[in-house]
Amino acid sequence: MTRTVGELKAASAPFSLPTHQAGYVPPPKVDAAAEADNLIAGLNKAISSGDADAFAALFHPDGFWRDALVFTRDFRTNAGTQRIAQAAKATFDRTQAADFALAPAGAKVDTPFPDLTFLTVHLTFSSVLGPAYALARLTYKDGWKIFTLFTTLTGVHGHVQQVGEARPRGTHNDKEPFDARRARETAHEGGDPDVLIIGAGHNGLTVAAQCKSFGLDALCIDREKRIGDNWRLRYSSLSLHDPVYTNHLPFMPFPSTWPQFIPAGKLANWLENYTDALDLNVWTQATTDPTRTRYNPDSELWDVMVLRTQPDGTVTERIMHVRHVVMATGIAGGEARLPPPVPGQDTWEGKILHSSWHPGGGASAGKRVLVVGAATSGHDIAMDLVQNGAQVTMLQRSPTFIMSIQNGTHVLQAGLFNDKTDIELADMTARSLPTPVGRAFQQRSTAWLSQVDAELLAGLKKAGFRTYPGPDGAGFYQLAVEKAGGYYFDTGASQMIIKGQIKVRQGQIASFGPGKTVRFADGEAEFDEVVFATGYGGYKNTVARALGEEAAAQLSTVYGTDVEGEIRGIARDCGIPNVMFNVGNLASSRTFSKLIALQILLEREGKLGERYTIEKQAAEAA
Repeated sequence: MTRTVGELKAASAPFSLPTHQAGYVPPPKVDAAAEADNLIAGLNKAISSGDADAFAALFHPDGFWRDALVFTRDFRTNAGTQRIAQAAKATFDRTQAADFALAPAGAKVDTPFPDLTFLTVHLTFSSVLGPAYALARLTYKDGWKIFTLFTTLTGVHGHVQQVGEARPRGTHNDKEPFDARRARETAHEGGDPDVLIIGAGHNGLTVAAQCKSFGLDALCIDREKRIGDNWRLRYSSLSLHDPVYTNHLPFMPFPSTWPQFIPAGKLANWLENYTDALDLNVWTQATTDPTRTRYNPDSELWDVMVLRTQPDGTVTERIMHVRHVVMATGIAGGEARLPPPVPGQDTWEGKILHSSWHPGGGASAGKRVLVVGAATSGHDIAMDLVQNGAQVTMLQRSPTFIMSIQNGTHVLQAGLFNDKTDIELADMTARSLPTPVGRAFQQRSTAWLSQVDAELLAGLKKAGFRTYPGPDGAGFYQLAVEKAGGYYFDTGASQMIIKGQIKVRQGQIASFGPGKTVRFADGEAEFDEVVFATGYGGYKNTVARALGEEAAAQLSTVYGTDVEGEIRGIARDCGIPNVMFNVGNLASSRTFSKLIALQILLEREGKLGERYTIEKQAAEAA
């Protein structure tokens, strides 16, 4: 009988960390280099001989193999030696992995928690597609075994990334002035780009930068007037809640003088500088006409109608024929989403707006404002309103995960992201952790946070605000990868709630009116404004507006995780031919942008091949 994907939950099933209490106690002295040599010998022998069982025997019985492209041409996590052996058997021959060797980061003993010890080994190896990297975490119990192995593609044969020692040479005494050349390149008058990127925020620009570094011609189009307006035009008090160490963009890190938390306007200006410094091609005030955009299955090209507003206000049209389209239109997806209308809403005498339209609290001084939504945007806007003299009530519809920014920063940085650690090494280390293991780590960190933030959480409870430790007690981690919301890192709004400066109500709006009355299940109150911090319409809405309804109908799920814990639809097959998504925070865009560029290179040369998907593995196991 064929097993369904829903039955393949091995990677997400409950498991126990290999702790000291469970018998995984390393010897008093560990020769990390010698043990790394043993691992390298075992990997080279098993893989060169195509022995999937010998490969699986290198693993802890409940170990994980996480792969990014190099073996599976997909993003996969197999758990347990049986599934690891199955995946190895299916992918070894075509991958031709060989020459595992110790990477410069080497091997060392790590203790992420006092009762948990890993021997961490960084490796390089070669594959039929290009150079690759591996990171293994071994645990000890009657010998060292792999608990997690991460393998990822880092390059493509025949395409040297033009960075560092391989940077472009430049020119001397060029007849064409630099500015004229850049204007010509950006205009694309001589032909269409290899890659059309819809959106020129951080997600689009990082893809453009990675594509350019590999010699691909990429063009970003964006509906805003200026690069960075997606940040610049939001409420003026907005700052990033992720520390600066996690947010560097490829090839151009933020200055070491920058604040730990970056104001949105400062980031907006940086995106303009980034575009200029890296010679990225961007058309602002440019959109697509979805009614005149289609995929041609015969040519395998997208015929995209681009509409561009010129400085004089005229709109020019240009049809572009491109093989690859990248959707980089933001983590939320779609247009601003308001809840379904309730009785009286259309005749209510107050002002109703979405959080994305919030101009800043100055316009609401002295007004009574109801903020609907209790995640990050709701808190930020409520705080901004109070600081500008508004009387604010927050309507909370479901519990929110809260952590203080001073204690939570330790969790956000995961011991990796700081001024001392190389950002690429930090990314590789963070990416190497399978989602179920990351969830287990975050459950421990969240339990610690609940202790150090006990006073904060107790104060919120007393004020009538509901908190919880996140799905499975894993804090913001699960919320971030599943819904990109439902949490708030307290930068001041929680203290305002505790002090009564922001009042809290629970439930939903039942109806509006008469006058400025808003009714709830437990009573009513008068407000001058209602701000809905209730999210966006979703990615199908985004695709329909950009590529048309036919493309939107083909779209599979984007964001959230599959049964193995891998994020769905981002930098991988999304159901629409020759279309990829890059949507996420700055750290995510940095990681996935290169993987998108590598896949585009491989697809252009016909080398990517069939993806070894969850469904394909399930069919083999039937």
